Amino acid sequence: MTKAHLFLTGEIQIGKSTALRRFLASTGIAADGFLTYFEPAGDGRDLFIARLDTAAPESPAERRRAAHITGTGVTVFNEAFDTYGADFLSRAGRRDLILMDELGAMEENAPRFKDAVLRRLNGDIPAAGVVKQRKSPFLDAIRAHPNVEVVTVTLDNRDDIPEQIRERVRGQ
Repeated sequence: MTKAHLFLTGEIQIGKSTALRRFLASTGIAADGFLTYFEPAGDGRDLFIARLDTAAPESPAERRRAAHITGTGVTVFNEAFDTYGADFLSRAGRRDLILMDELGAMEENAPRFKDAVLRRLNGDIPAAGVVKQRKSPFLDAIRAHPNVEVVTVTLDNRDDIPEQIRERVRGQ
């Protein structure tokens, strides 16, 4: 039996999120969910969580600052995950795919967000995303979920990943 959800993992900067973006750009599949990205910010950089809705790309993305990272530490804004991230996931599901890019350590103290992720993994709408390799109860639960297949992205297979996602979504 094919598992409903496909999550990518692998070394930092190996091309996990790039593979997801290439998949979305190469298909007419409508996705919603969330993505995370960094922007420079004064003495460091900020991590943002943003709502994704590929069916309405002209709409400005809803986004919230989720963390501030400097050379001396990380400040996580848990409410960005628990309020906005959980809301992005609760609204997801009107499309063909739920995107979760990416799940990592910063969400550890965001119980509403973690619950929203796990509820989506119990659902029927295919999900694709990135899960960090780091060990934690939350990340381990995602990797061990019976509906999740985890694919390790390497230099050798990363160009094939968009097609793997396409086949998975088409097979649902």
